[in-house]
Amino acid sequence: MSSDRSSLIRWLVIPGVSLGVLVLSAALSYWLTRPVQDTPPTAGPAPAAEPPSQPPPAVRQLPTPGLTPPDATPPPVLPPPSFPTPQSVVPAPPAPAGDPRRVVEVEPVIESTSGRIHTDDIRAAIRAVTPLVQQCFEDAAQRNRGPQTVKLRFTVEAGREGGVMSAGELVSSTIPDPFVQACALDSLLDVRFPAPFGGGKATVVYPFEFRVPGETGR
Repeated sequence: MSSDRSSLIRWLVIPGVSLGVLVLSAALSYWLTRPVQDTPPTAGPAPAAEPPSQPPPAVRQLPTPGLTPPDATPPPVLPPPSFPTPQSVVPAPPAPAGDPRRVVEVEPVIESTSGRIHTDDIRAAIRAVTPLVQQCFEDAAQRNRGPQTVKLRFTVEAGREGGVMSAGELVSSTIPDPFVQACALDSLLDVRFPAPFGGGKATVVYPFEFRVPGETGR
């Protein structure tokens, strides 16, 4: 009788204990594997909203020296400068190339004298300053075409070293240029004239003719 009770107890108690162990194991496993919940945030000021993102500023491309950017505004077209019409400008005559005119040698005229003097001696003395008078005429050659004449009157008197010009004046001139006239008259200051024989003075008229040799002067 007692053995039957022991068998009954063993079949009743052992399964119950086993079932309890299983339940306890299942509960422990659930607790260990349960999801962890975050702590709810405390009440506070709401975070500021981030400003909307701005597009990056456009990078300005500098023009390359010597090159015109494709979107550049073309420079304004300026009208051509105005120049005076040909009718309002009087062109200067070109300088004569190889001007054949020369200061030719002519016969001096002795108007009066208180001493004896020869025209050949006066002509030979003036010949020394002919290149200077030639330059006087050439300076105005392009403004004065054709043969030209500048006639001078001067006085020759005895000096320490022969005859010298003591006075001079312009008689006539085909060139209306006072510089040419004064240039020819000043050239006579360098002439070594012969002194009038026996002393005294001589008044001489000499025309400087600027023309082509062989042609008749004015």
